[in-house]
Amino acid sequence: MNTKFTKTLVALACLLGLSVVANAQQATPKAVAFTTAQKLVIAKLKSGEADAYDVRGKVAFTVTAANSDDTVAGTLTYAIPEDARQKIASMAGKALNSVPANITRKDVIATFQKATEPPVLHLEITGMDVDVAGVKMRFNRIVLDINARDSHPQDYSVQEMEALFTVWARQILNGRSRRGIIARMNKVINGEPE
Repeated sequence: MNTKFTKTLVALACLLGLSVVANAQQATPKAVAFTTAQKLVIAKLKSGEADAYDVRGKVAFTVTAANSDDTVAGTLTYAIPEDARQKIASMAGKALNSVPANITRKDVIATFQKATEPPVLHLEITGMDVDVAGVKMRFNRIVLDINARDSHPQDYSVQEMEALFTVWARQILNGRSRRGIIARMNKVINGEPE
């Protein structure tokens, strides 16, 4: 009878251990890739002394890190419209298929626009030049929009990222500490557990 009790206890301990391991595996959060909505941005093409040509493409920004200096690092993607691709090919003297439909730039830094607040938060990227098939494309200033969110779900989601951006912008406006918000945002971006 003593051995049955011992075997039962061992079996229960094993089942409990397995359930703890299973729950721990389920609780591992997934990284959140937060990308702003696409926005129309005008860039200028310039090749040599030729007149500038306006390109109306769409830009999106994917956040890769929140920085302690109130900046956000990320990847910028710019969709080049077909007419602009043809103009670039003409200016560069290249075939149309050598001009990409999208350009991507990593390690771009965005800052909160001064006095930004809900309902729409604004991130700003300063001017930059990008080479597209040998033709310079100039972006003067890019302003990105993030929808503010008052609720603060802690579920490793896009909604949580919007809420964290909202709290961060308010903390900047009020001159309060942002260390905890920045740390949480990086955990969500990287999918790090609590």
